[in-house]
Amino acid sequence: MIDPSSGPFLFDTSAESWLARSKDSHVRSWFGAYLATHRVHVSAVTIVERIRGYALLSLRAPENRKDQIERARIAYLSEIGRVWSLDGGVSVVAGEIMALLPLPPSPPRKAHQFIESRQERLVRWRFDCMIAATALVSRMTLVHNNAQDFESIRKAIETSPERFPTLGPLGLIRCNSLA
Repeated sequence: MIDPSSGPFLFDTSAESWLARSKDSHVRSWFGAYLATHRVHVSAVTIVERIRGYALLSLRAPENRKDQIERARIAYLSEIGRVWSLDGGVSVVAGEIMALLPLPPSPPRKAHQFIESRQERLVRWRFDCMIAATALVSRMTLVHNNAQDFESIRKAIETSPERFPTLGPLGLIRCNSLA
């Protein structure tokens, strides 16, 4: 178990979603203890991914579900903690990561009954690189639910430390190890 007071942590989009959906009492207790001490920290890229997700759901939803999706979107936006910008420093580091790993290491996912296209997978991969860069620049451990992709990024950073002077290593925590 990860001590919730050892944060703050940067939460990847997948981790943020996982925590919001979890019914596990241990996970909910851990998250409550975390929130008693820290705010949720996310990259601006996570906001992009979440709002895009709500918009896609709404576009495909029957009319009687659109209000529910909009309420969920508004609730999400009203509860956001600390948002880390995609600034110049993060952009430089993200570009370095993308140059080291131009293609995603994992296959397309099935989400909301749709399988990602190759292009959508590449976009998500680039977003993951930007979120990892945010964690490095902010010197925060990244909580994620996407081991294959983030472990690949961590390994690339460790094998090319000259590309990331004074920034590494990338600290990672998998969601299932929180509680």
